[in-house]
Amino acid sequence: MKYYSEGNKSHRTIISMCDEDTVDILDQARQEILAPLNISNDIATSGVWVPSMNIIPLSDLHVTVAVPWWWHTIDEANQELNKQLVGRFRQALVSEFHYAFQIELERIILLGGKTLVAMWRCIGQRKTADGSTIYDRHGDDIDPFVKLRRDIIRCFTTNDFGEPLTYSHRKQLATKLSRQETPLHTNVAPETSPPPMPRPSVPKRENTIEMKTPGMGNRDGFIHTTLARLPLSCFSMNDVDLDPIHRLCREATATYSGHRMVVSKFRFLETTGAGGDSNPCIDPIFDETVEAPPRVEITQYGSVSEAIDLHITAQTADRSATIGALPSAQQRG
Repeated sequence: MKYYSEGNKSHRTIISMCDEDTVDILDQARQEILAPLNISNDIATSGVWVPSMNIIPLSDLHVTVAVPWWWHTIDEANQELNKQLVGRFRQALVSEFHYAFQIELERIILLGGKTLVAMWRCIGQRKTADGSTIYDRHGDDIDPFVKLRRDIIRCFTTNDFGEPLTYSHRKQLATKLSRQETPLHTNVAPETSPPPMPRPSVPKRENTIEMKTPGMGNRDGFIHTTLARLPLSCFSMNDVDLDPIHRLCREATATYSGHRMVVSKFRFLETTGAGGDSNPCIDPIFDETVEAPPRVEITQYGSVSEAIDLHITAQTADRSATIGALPSAQQRG
């Protein structure tokens, strides 16, 4: 909220929204886990006081994918920059073949005694010794979420997709354009001119997207959905015992783990921080949705059709729906 109170700064983030089935499950789990606290946004409550913005609204539950730009001052070139960033992101999705993929709910935990999060893991495909196909967390290929995050960073910070779209690179270009190359006049003869002073070594600067994107740099690599933040300075008439909360987290994990969600749509947001650190969906000043490129199949008759089933079987599933049980070996043929 520090930057939001200044009123002239914004940051950009890429997220994937939870579908309706996932939202219903996470909402039910959150209610069950937080019930013993008797939370309320009324500061005069006899239970635990939690500001309303710390309980993420159901319509805003999401998974954070990347953070292209951290906090910077808003200027007149913001909208043009947003269009360039979205175009570059869309280019990376298509050129690197980032199709829709699944993530699976692994556990629900209370981190640090203050942040309730749902942790996800990716589902991959692998072949067994007898030639069967299995879909689980031990896929043969690279984790699709890790690959997506790496390619997003590469498309913004390198020359692989054009000029880098980072703050430091744009600042260097502006400095180069404004600098006037004027020769230095001196009366000293060239052959007696002193050698140029060595320039001090400048440490390599790490781009913000590499530092702030989960799983990149020194950041934790969790795929997570923030459900609620319990402020450390929360007010309560009694001491807060978190042991029942941790027990309910374990029960919720046992109940809901294995639920799957398809990641196929991404929201590129520029926000001023009105929703706090965990919710960029409140009053964004730029909001555009980008869909993953469709996976296509060539039929035996030579026609092209879109393959919307992530397991490429006869049974299809809508890309915006949550995948339930995996097809049996007999269904996969």
